[in-house]
Formats: sequence, C-alpha cells, structure tokens
Amino acid sequence: MHPNLLLVGAACLPATLGSVVATRASPRADIRADTNRDGTVDLEGDSDVKGKQQWTASSGAVFLPNIGDTDRRCSKKALSGPALSNEALDDCNDASDNIQRAPQFLAPLKTVPLRGLAANAVGTVSVSDQTARDNVRIFRSDTGKWIFTDNDFQFSKEALEAGLELGIDARDTRRPDGWDGKVTVTFTVRGDNTNSTDQVALRVAPVLMHHHLQPVEQVLAVAGNATDAPFINQFTQDLSAAVKGAGINQNVYLFNASDDIWVQDFVEPGYASMPGPSGPVSIRVMIRCPQDSRVAGRQLFEYFRKDGVGAVQHLGGARDEINSGGNIETVPPHSFNGKDWPAGRVILGTHGEQKHHILPYLQAQETQDPILLDTDWLSIGHVDEFLQFLPADNARGWVVMVDDPLAGLAMLKDLEAKGHGSVAAISRPNDTDTQPPKGCQSFFCEPVPVKSTTIAQALSDSAFVSLNQQCAERIENNIAILKREVGLADAEILRLPTLFENSPFGEVPEGKLKVSAFYPGVVNNLVLTGTKTCVAPRPWGPTPLNGTDVLAEAIRAQYAKIGV
Repeated sequence: MHPNLLLVGAACLPATLGSVVATRASPRADIRADTNRDGTVDLEGDSDVKGKQQWTASSGAVFLPNIGDTDRRCSKKALSGPALSNEALDDCNDASDNIQRAPQFLAPLKTVPLRGLAANAVGTVSVSDQTARDNVRIFRSDTGKWIFTDNDFQFSKEALEAGLELGIDARDTRRPDGWDGKVTVTFTVRGDNTNSTDQVALRVAPVLMHHHLQPVEQVLAVAGNATDAPFINQFTQDLSAAVKGAGINQNVYLFNASDDIWVQDFVEPGYASMPGPSGPVSIRVMIRCPQDSRVAGRQLFEYFRKDGVGAVQHLGGARDEINSGGNIETVPPHSFNGKDWPAGRVILGTHGEQKHHILPYLQAQETQDPILLDTDWLSIGHVDEFLQFLPADNARGWVVMVDDPLAGLAMLKDLEAKGHGSVAAISRPNDTDTQPPKGCQSFFCEPVPVKSTTIAQALSDSAFVSLNQQCAERIENNIAILKREVGLADAEILRLPTLFENSPFGEVPEGKLKVSAFYPGVVNNLVLTGTKTCVAPRPWGPTPLNGTDVLAEAIRAQYAKIGV
C-alpha cells in the first residue's frame, strides 16, 4: 500500500479507533454436547454446533436414566422395614437425590473457554422448564468430584475462562402423559462486557426391549425346592446344566421360590444406551410387567437392582394374561419402506379390542413402534406361543419361526397313510400314578395326565381338525400383518409342525376360539443367542419306528437350517 494512504488513515485515527472499540466482539457463551452422536464433545471444530439447539430423531445429544442401584443401597432399604407400596418401590435409585453415585453413566456437557471476560463475570447453567428440571440432574466437575449444580449456582470468571466440564443424567425414563425426556440446557454469561446465552438440546435415551440378535449374558429363572416344588427344583437344575453346557458363563439367576414360576411373564429385560468415546454406554433397565397385584415383579426392585441395573414399572395394569411378558416380543433390526429400525420393533398381542397395558409406555419411547398382533385365539394369549425371531445368515440377518398347524395335520396324515394310525399321537409316558413327594402341597406336585389319543383318532375328530385349521388361519392373518409392517418375505419364514386343542382352562364361550398347545410348544423356547442353541421343551410326538420322535426330528430340521 502507498505510504501516503497510511498518512491519510492516520489523520482519521481517533475516529477509526473508536469504531474498533465499539465493534470488538464481546465474549460469547458456547455450550456443547454430543450433538452428532459420535461419542465425544467437539470444542475445537464445529461438528457439535450445527443443530445443537433442536433435538431430532437423527441429531441431538442423548443422555441416560441413571436409575441403577449402586451397592444395592435402595434394595436393602426396601427390604429393611415394612413392605413398601408399589408406588414407593422406585422412589429410591441412584438418581433419586443429588449425589452422583454412578458417574460412568453421565453424558458430557462442556463450554468453550472464554477469553477477555470482565473481572465481575459470572455464569450459570440452567434448565427453565420445570418438568425437565425435576427429571434431570446437572453436575460440575470439581477437584475430581461431581457436584450437583442447580439453576442458581454461579460459575466464576476463572471457571468460565478454563471452560466448564459438566455431566447430565436423568432421574427417570420417558413416560406417557408425563416427561417426554426432552431438556434444553441454557448457558448464560454476564459481566460488564458481556450478556450472552447459548443453549443445547438433549433427550433421555429410550428404554428398549432386547431382540434375539443380541448375545445372551445371563438367564433368569425361579428357584424351586425339594418339598413344595420338586419338579421346578429339578427343572432349574436341568436348565442350569443346559445353559452352562451351551457356553453361558454366568450362573442362572434364580428369583425367590414362589407359586409364580413364570419369570418371562413378570419381567422383561430392557436397556438404555448412549454413544461413548469407546462405543455405546448402556445401563440395564428391567421392566416389571404391568400387573400391579403380581407380587413376584416386586423382586426387580427388592433384589435384582444393582450397579448399572435399574428397574421401572408402568402401574395400573390388571392381573390379566394380556399384560404378561410372554405377550411381548421384538422384531430384530431391519429397514422397510425407506425407514430404518436399528433397534427393531416391539410386538404386542391384543385380545380383541383389549391391548397390553405396557403399550403407552413403549410408545412414549418413540423408537420401537409396537406392532399389534392377534393373540385372542390362544387360551393364555401370548405372542410367544406361536412365533419367535432368530438370527440367520441371510440378507436380513434373521428369520421368523412360526407354528404351522396345517403342517402338524399333514404329518399325522402322512403317518396314517404309512400304516401308523394306531400309534399314539403323544408318546410321553403317562406317570399319573406317581406319588408326589412327601409333604408336597403345591399345584406343581401332581403329574399331568397324558392323552391316549391315537393318530387315527385325532384325524377322525372333525372338531379337532377344524380347530387347527382355524388356528392356521389366525396365524396366517398375523403373518400378513408382519409382511405389511416389516416387509417379511416367505423365504424368511420357517414353519414348525404343531397342533392345538381346546383350552383346558375353564369353559370356552360358544363360537369362541380359545386354544392351548396339544404338543409342548417348542417355539416358546429359550434362545441362547451367541451359542447357536435353543433350549426347548421336548414335544413328545409320535414314535412309529425305533422310538424316533418324528415331530421332534422335523422341528430340529427346521432349526438346523439356520445352524441352531
């Protein structure tokens, strides 16, 4: 530039300098979270800046409901005095007060270090919405400790210059007609030379149901004892041996012995997860099935909670089979109609117009949009009575196993055509003459009679044949729903021969279909994902030659197609 131009500029220097002072940028508040969900908070670049003030399904920071029970503090408290009400069971957890007991589940919040602050500068980190404020906790890191920070706490100039290291967690999960899990955190800086605010939006991670592509870590069952429940006692011993034999290292967890042996029905394991620097950070969330009077479910809060394991309940449900855990399944991850379902979708069975009480809670999670199937034709009415999903080496990564009563009838017809009509349809020995153990008083002491029906008799029973044809129709209607909702193809459906019979539990209204399994329901088995093993009931099908159970062999052949 020509020197004279500099002189001209110098002549105007006082006015120009005054302009520079007036427009110099004041320190600006800048708070960031893991908005792009890569597991870290970026303070150097702008990867966590774009979209940080608006949470969406594809962008926005996620944090966890920190509701475990470190050192079983709350469980011990619940067991130390008079029995708590259902409502009071979950009042105590790691996040029910303002002490940070599990910092590994904190989601990071950070502020960009500020320069040029006035000596009187102070900052606050606040949540203005009262519902969100009641459900989240914000902590500041202070000499190696995490200190609860409310809306009114003021950070010093020195802290603002260094940049704040914060953490956030939740006291609860998303709830229907309650907190939706969203929170906006506001960072404010005030002083002689600044009055600046910035915001970042976050949302608590949804509680998700597990699917069968996830490896099994531990199996849950109910303890028995040699006197009151000898068959359950033997079952848990055999189950433990089978689980160990399959390669599961953790011992089977046994809930307290009681008359409620159906763990699948009073608990559903779930989890919540957020991105972390070394991969997902997850907390286990055990879901009590919504049957308030079902006492066994209380054990989740009284005994099962521990470090990194919490429990939730959605109260108000009746002790009705529709509300059991067996009436909950999960379609594994998939994509369909241009939408991805990375955590899969939940399946719930309906009984006519009646729906599972857990439905609103799952809908509030907004992640595994429940699919409703018809289970009203089943006596117990659980979706796990006729279908399951299993890992498979195919394009989708899984298949659906489904009961097929028509295949069961075809099996019997084939055996009859080969001259085996006089063979017993059920091969299990009848041990009703067995005396129960001395002192055994429970329902589970008496052996169940075995029907002596032959193959020919079963096929000549027109009502029995018609009933199974009706069951096949109801199952096909459910498959049609899955095809419509998931895009399921016929090649991804493996059918298991089976048969049903009229319910033995009370009278069935005329014209109403209410059935139970004629053969033990193999499809309702224990899937030990990661071990290529399913632990299933023996079906006790016909044994026309050499004692070989043709039903068991046909079922094994179907599972063998996917290496199980």
